[in-house]
Amino acid sequence: MHSIRTRLFLVLSATGIFLVLAAAALYQFSFERALQDYLDKRERYRLTEFSERLADYYLNEGGWPEGPGAHPRPGLRIPPHLILLDAHRRPVAGGLPPSPAVVFLPVKANERTVGWLGYQPREARISDGIDRSFEARQWRTLLLTTCIALLIALLGSWIVSRYLVQPITAIAAMSRRMANGDYSRRLYADRRDELGALSRDINHLAGNLERAARARDRWLADISHELRTPLAILQGEIEALVDGIRPADPKRLESLHQEILHLRRLIDDLHDLALADAGTLRYRMEQLDLADLIEEQASLFEDSFRQRHIDFTRQMPETLPINGDATRLRQLLANLLHNSTKYTDTGGEARLRALRDGQRIVVTLEDSAPGVPEEALERLFDHLYRAETASRNREFGGSGLGLALARRIVEAHDGDISASASPLGGLCLRVSLPAADH
Repeated sequence: MHSIRTRLFLVLSATGIFLVLAAAALYQFSFERALQDYLDKRERYRLTEFSERLADYYLNEGGWPEGPGAHPRPGLRIPPHLILLDAHRRPVAGGLPPSPAVVFLPVKANERTVGWLGYQPREARISDGIDRSFEARQWRTLLLTTCIALLIALLGSWIVSRYLVQPITAIAAMSRRMANGDYSRRLYADRRDELGALSRDINHLAGNLERAARARDRWLADISHELRTPLAILQGEIEALVDGIRPADPKRLESLHQEILHLRRLIDDLHDLALADAGTLRYRMEQLDLADLIEEQASLFEDSFRQRHIDFTRQMPETLPINGDATRLRQLLANLLHNSTKYTDTGGEARLRALRDGQRIVVTLEDSAPGVPEEALERLFDHLYRAETASRNREFGGSGLGLALARRIVEAHDGDISASASPLGGLCLRVSLPAADH
């Protein structure tokens, strides 16, 4: 099987050879016609001059010799390849026998035709030795020029085919490496044509796949860690109870129950997030009042804020009509409030506000220190990501899935969610959802 470089080289070479040979043939045809035309014009010019001399002879001598057998007077010498006729077309001199192929030029004296000079046009294109030598030199020059042009065409075809195929070969090799899971290589992409654009796109794809592979590995490692921690605690507690090291009192059982609930929440979040990423998380849309859901969830978390001595306030209008899934919106609000109770320092402050802004409903949750670094704000919504600040880390038991799932729920409601620094010193989460008509 021929490579694409070989095929392209053969196509370009064949095209170049055809064009060079066609140009050479066209040049030769044009040259021969031009040369023949030149020789014909030169011969007619010479015959015209000769006819003028014959006319002078006629005027000086008072006429032509009497008949073809008469002795010609001095000055009347006709070459054997010509024939001179008088005005009545009777032969006067010359060795060219009359025939239909003979062409006659008039010999005029004082604007009167006194004779005819006949000649036979050349049958061969070039008969003169000097003309043949000139034509031969032109043939050699044309042959040399054609050979040089063919070599240039072949060299140009090789260079062009190499220039065009090299990035394609690199792209094919890059694709094979990517198929084998190697996303670290990058293509040369400084070309300003379609192949350069394709190389840049493949580099972008390789970068995305590389980041996705790292995220997948990190995801698997984090999931393993998150599942291993509560399981290890459960195993240790249960083994201690079985061995009689710790008594099976209500406090120990409550601790085991909390670890089971934490493990259950983690598995549920992983399941919901996997469904959301696959686009199969079910939503049952209906018109409802978001203000009622906010009040409901805020009331449920009041005790959690109070236990951590966090001053929690909320502010919202009486009604906030929206089209959405009540269960998923409750899950969204619960994740936001749970994140605030977990990561706000004891004795801090949290504010929940909701309002209607034109055709949007904006829900804002602000809390006090600790804050989140500027570079980590966008990553808060990544899977299993937690900003490693003084308090917002794993030691508070968060899974890093709540905000990732919150973003999926918001996006499913045609909304958007963002994180920024809070004026209170902590984190500000802003959710914008489309409002429904009354």
